[in-house]
Amino acid sequence: MKKIILLFFVLLTVSLTACNNNQEQIKVIVPNGVPSIAQSYMEYHQDNTNYRIERVSGPSPLLAAFTSKSHEIIIAPINLGANLYNKGMGYKLAGLLTWTNFQIISKSPIDINNLDNYTIISYGKAAVPEIILDYLFEQINPNIEINFDASSVQEAYLRFMQEENTIAIISEPVTTTAILNDEYLYTLDLAQIWEDYTEFDLFPQAGVFVNEDLSDSQVNNYLRGLQSAAIYTLNNPIEVSGFCESMDYPFSKEVIRDSINRSNIAFLYAEDEEQVINDFLQMIYDFKPELIGNAIPNEDFIWRK
Repeated sequence: MKKIILLFFVLLTVSLTACNNNQEQIKVIVPNGVPSIAQSYMEYHQDNTNYRIERVSGPSPLLAAFTSKSHEIIIAPINLGANLYNKGMGYKLAGLLTWTNFQIISKSPIDINNLDNYTIISYGKAAVPEIILDYLFEQINPNIEINFDASSVQEAYLRFMQEENTIAIISEPVTTTAILNDEYLYTLDLAQIWEDYTEFDLFPQAGVFVNEDLSDSQVNNYLRGLQSAAIYTLNNPIEVSGFCESMDYPFSKEVIRDSINRSNIAFLYAEDEEQVINDFLQMIYDFKPELIGNAIPNEDFIWRK
């Protein structure tokens, strides 16, 4: 066992330093939250690599990175990357990092089949959360109505705390924040419910987009490092939460540590999950095509090994 653990660390170190023969620094941008936690091992050790990793909040910096091409690698929502690919921004989808991440929180026990008497608060109006959640609840109970007026996951949580007879649909790491603030909260994992009630696997949420000017070796080196970092995150939540704390992540060490197992972190190569990606984009196109540029991207959207 010790030899296996040692081998893992050797491979992880090699994957992170493999690009050192290339003197040009590769800029990476990643949104705060589960995607940044998933890659935090790389960020913590970036001074030993040729990567310069920037964390940001909200979609605006990611949009600016695509349009200005300020970063060679962008971790972003799949629909945002698809939209900008259709507009000729020159980034391809190379990997998938995080997957369906929604939880229901309640002040009392609830049954997913019997929510008629609750006000359901969520975020993501006219965006991917609304698409996924509307589809899911159509399978469970078409009469259920969800209020998507919350401007963010944090606002959905705050309104849930302030209003009576409500339940809220939120996501990690905010869900863990809620549980740590009130140990008597009840939670339901909508990822599991999605698999129980629909014909689809979990859908990808954050993808890894690479500038088409990067070489295959540059992309491969980064993706191997990211895959190793994601595995490390799942296997070492205490150490990873320490990395995040030292880099001033906008969540406490305890929240990051406890949220990892519910965050659905799993790096997979986009080429190997092409059907899942196409199903997801088709669902978005059927609901609100402008979210992906009014067209499903062609097959060149996928970066291929």
